[in-house]
Amino acid sequence: MPSDVENHGHAIWTPFGNAAKTTGRTHGVEAVLRQNVVNSEYYRKLCRSATGAIDGEGMDFMSLVDEIYELVDHVEPWMSGNARGASTGFCVLFRFCEKELSDKEIWHLLRHGDSPYIRAIGFLYVRYVKCGRELLRWCEEFFDDAEKFSPSPGGKEVTMGTYVRDLLLEQHYFETIFPRIPEVARREVVQRIKNLGYSDRGLGCGGQGGTRRNDSSNGRPQSVKHSLSMQVGRKAHGGGGGGDRRRDDRDRHHDRRDDRDSRPRGRDDARYRDRSRSRSRDRRRSRSHERDSYKPYRRDDKYDKYDRRY
Repeated sequence: MPSDVENHGHAIWTPFGNAAKTTGRTHGVEAVLRQNVVNSEYYRKLCRSATGAIDGEGMDFMSLVDEIYELVDHVEPWMSGNARGASTGFCVLFRFCEKELSDKEIWHLLRHGDSPYIRAIGFLYVRYVKCGRELLRWCEEFFDDAEKFSPSPGGKEVTMGTYVRDLLLEQHYFETIFPRIPEVARREVVQRIKNLGYSDRGLGCGGQGGTRRNDSSNGRPQSVKHSLSMQVGRKAHGGGGGGDRRRDDRDRHHDRRDDRDSRPRGRDDARYRDRSRSRSRDRRRSRSHERDSYKPYRRDDKYDKYDRRY
């Protein structure tokens, strides 16, 4: 979305000036992650048509599937290592969301035999796009799928069935958050999973366990500004560990308050309450006295004595 403001014939640079054009729909993808996706060079490549125009149709469905087969080796939302952009898998996933896949194309992803990551991105598409009452229709037959893969790069292997169930049972996925499933539909999903003999408790991180990466240096960016600046190799103002330090200070403050509230209340506390009440009564009396003794100023009062002489 280039800037419309011109500066001596040149567009003024904005943080989102190089973003690929989208339909404007969020598809349930979190704002920080979505903005990283549409600003990435790789996503612009997926949107680029045969003529080179970024606003074209871009790659077709089968070409996107080939991209997953060739390049995707994990299904986390963020890139691993020192890079802080959106992952290749989620760029392709968001492109699928923009193209609005047909039922035939979705089943093609879910039942693909060449790569478990093609299937995993298909299940992520279902989790993001389909409404709560449709989730069982798409996912139930895969609850006992025994194919193994690792959702994280070099992480713990899980079965595809465990991965699918965890997507339905958990609201959080690594360092992002899924669209909320309506409560009635969520209860139906949980009850069906229990009836089939599986645990109704999600493990997190696609069945690997936990809520995010163990290495704090690989955590999610703290803000859109920080994440975009990391992507272009610049240092963001207010970035770094400042947020973590402020968070630690707040935690220490809450700990002190909890310790204070947990102290046993005895005679000293009663005396303190009595003193506070007496001070409050004194303040009320002084304010009442001030109101009673207040006399509005009249300009005539200043000249009464002078006028009486004559």
